[in-house]
Amino acid sequence: MKHKPIIIKIDNLTQYKIDTHLIESLKNVQWRIQSNNYNELIAEVLDDTVKAIGMSWNNPNHPFAKYIHVSGTVSNELMNELLIHQPPHDRIIFSCWENELEKIQLIQQFQFQLFRKTFMENYMINDLLQKLKVMEEPGLMVPLEQILKQPNLEEDLFKLLKYSYEHTHLHNPAKEVAWQTWKDSFINDSPDLQLSFTVMENNRITAFIFLHPVNDDHYEIGWVGNQGNTNLLPILKQQLNQLCDKGIKTVEFEVDTTDYNAWQFAEILDLNTKLSWNSYILKSG
Repeated sequence: MKHKPIIIKIDNLTQYKIDTHLIESLKNVQWRIQSNNYNELIAEVLDDTVKAIGMSWNNPNHPFAKYIHVSGTVSNELMNELLIHQPPHDRIIFSCWENELEKIQLIQQFQFQLFRKTFMENYMINDLLQKLKVMEEPGLMVPLEQILKQPNLEEDLFKLLKYSYEHTHLHNPAKEVAWQTWKDSFINDSPDLQLSFTVMENNRITAFIFLHPVNDDHYEIGWVGNQGNTNLLPILKQQLNQLCDKGIKTVEFEVDTTDYNAWQFAEILDLNTKLSWNSYILKSG
């Protein structure tokens, strides 16, 4: 007589044998399992072997969402268990690569809706500069290092950063915190204070692009903000030129379709040809 799988919540996976087909798909979340960085770990078990798992976790910066992940051939029973949520959560977020068609088909059965695509790509600086050859001059560019020495401009900048983040994450609202908290979080992320630039107009900050060193020849383009109609590409061109002068070869971008600021980069980054990390949402009620 064929046994029926059972759905159980477990503390860890060490007490069970893992199906060989499941091991590979667990690699990307192994760090979360090993560090106990989850709220729930739900297993589908057959003959003492885990055939599929679901897990959930919270993000303190986005307090209204429950985040979930699945690995293996997940049953409707496991999904139903995973979709149970309590206040303050009123939405569930699921993300996967756009070519993970089985996962997408699964969550669409439960009425999840696509709300964001994220592109994470590396580029040769010289290649980008070729595309930015003909470009207007930027406005008055002031390095972050100088802004941090002027309290009124510092407040102006981080209020803009806070506003930009909150208004590009409307589907999954950020926790309400003061602009000083945004500043502390940003500074802890070790930006390049000389090459992170703001643009000034009438003694007001109208735009910014922050840069972060990753290693000796690679940088990350970090948070981007804009108010008004500032063209960000001339700022980016100046930053790429200065990175090139420093001997930096490559830069990486993370661009969301919900980020109307960073989306100015979409054309020169050829994002329509890149693989996206898709995020789906299921709202209660």
